Amino acid sequence: MGSAIRAARHALGPLAVHTTIASDLPLVEFDAGLIERVLVNLMENAAKYGVNTPPSTPAVEVSAQAGQDSLELRVRDYGPGLPPASLGKEADLFEKFTRGKNESTTRGVGLGLAICKAIVDAHKGRIAARNADGGGAEFTITLPRRSPPLAPTEADEL
Repeated sequence: MGSAIRAARHALGPLAVHTTIASDLPLVEFDAGLIERVLVNLMENAAKYGVNTPPSTPAVEVSAQAGQDSLELRVRDYGPGLPPASLGKEADLFEKFTRGKNESTTRGVGLGLAICKAIVDAHKGRIAARNADGGGAEFTITLPRRSPPLAPTEADEL
C-alpha cells in the first residue's frame, strides 16, 4: 500500500490518504507489482473524480482486511460518487474505453478501470464499484486466499 501511495502521489498532490490495515492481516499470494498498479489506478481516479472532499475527512481511504477465504482491498473517496448514469450498471465502468461521464473535461481515455479488472481477473478475484454510504465512490477488490504450503517434515527429506 505504501509503494502504491508513493507512486500515485503525483496525481494525489496535497490530498491526504488514510490507510487502515487489519492487524491480523495474513500473507497473501499475489503479484505485488500488478496489485500496486490496481491501487495506483484507483487512487488516481479518486484524485480526479473525488475532489469534493470536506476538509474534515480524508480525501482517499485505502483499507485491507482478510476474510475467511479472501483478502479485501478498498479504495474510497468522498467526492460526488458514481455518475447517475452508471447506477445499476457499475460493472460497465470496467469495460475498455468506458468513462463515468462521456463528456468530461477530466483527462483520460477510459482504460484505467479496465486494466484494474484485467489484473484482478488474472488473480481470480473480483472488483466492484458502488456509491459509498455517506457519499463518494468505493471500489472493492476481493482476492482469493489459499492455504499456505506445509513446511517440509523429516520424512519428506528422506
